[in-house]
Amino acid sequence: MRDRSASTLLANLGAVLEGERISVGAFFDALGKSGLGLTILMLALPSFIPIPGLPTGVVFGAALAILSLQVMIGADQLLLPGWIRRFSLPRDPVVKGGAWIAPWFLKIEWMLRPRLHGLSGRTAQFVLALPIFVHAVMILLPIPLGNQLPALAVIAFAFGLIERDGIAVLIGAGLSVIALAWNAAIVFFGAELGMIAYRWASHMTGLF
Repeated sequence: MRDRSASTLLANLGAVLEGERISVGAFFDALGKSGLGLTILMLALPSFIPIPGLPTGVVFGAALAILSLQVMIGADQLLLPGWIRRFSLPRDPVVKGGAWIAPWFLKIEWMLRPRLHGLSGRTAQFVLALPIFVHAVMILLPIPLGNQLPALAVIAFAFGLIERDGIAVLIGAGLSVIALAWNAAIVFFGAELGMIAYRWASHMTGLF
């Protein structure tokens, strides 16, 4: 496990981030050269544990989509557009949320270790950028209850990259299949309910 671990960063957010509100740009810059896996993990978390009243899915889903595209094309430096960098969150919920989830992440990190290097090395970053992009798009879309599973799959991929653990990547792949099936089912049944409601409304209108 690396010194710059996810649990350590989350537990010390209060010391890293200043001000009453935290911009995505400041948070992104605070990650510095922590590595792609840790950056992806920190951008996926707000979509998995959203802050009520804030469009975290749209903002952080867009950030993940943009970063994954940059990884796919082999960009030397990962950059975020200004509108995403300027988006801010209240500091207290972010710091408290980080402190709450840090012990859980520490337990996960103790279970991870370098293995199946072909699934978690540098080449894997380019390969995993595609499913991460797909999940980012799902997070972006206004699908009820559609954010958590894609975000969880991205978190598993991120842990795999951070700890060089191919098993975590495989878990992320399994979660990806479940996330795709879940969101497809929600969209399908939502469309079916919409058609039923439309027919019912048309029928009721015809009675008057």
